Amino acid sequence: MTNAIRYMLTTVALSAAFVALPASADTNHDGQKHGSKMQQSAETQTAQGKGTVKAMDTAAQQITLTHGPIESLGWPGMTMPFKVADSASMEGLSLGDEVRFEVRKSGNDIAITEISQQ
Repeated sequence: MTNAIRYMLTTVALSAAFVALPASADTNHDGQKHGSKMQQSAETQTAQGKGTVKAMDTAAQQITLTHGPIESLGWPGMTMPFKVADSASMEGLSLGDEVRFEVRKSGNDIAITEISQQ
């Protein structure tokens, strides 16, 4: 194959790839467009979990927990920080405490709404 033919085939293939790129780049893994009303009006979910207190910041109303899987939210076990809603209190909790908690997830907003020692 001559260099000219090889060059033309490469150019055509790259052009086709660039034309297809914008169509695939503006969708997420669920096939929804970013910013669509469906994604913005996310459903509010609540779930219960059990975990261990790893860190607390009462001034920032934040607690870090190592928790087991929360299947109803599709979460594996992990360590993560949570906002603590005004309705929940960290009072009486200490590092290392085993706790039960309720988490509310609405879009990207995640907060502990209830928490207590086990």
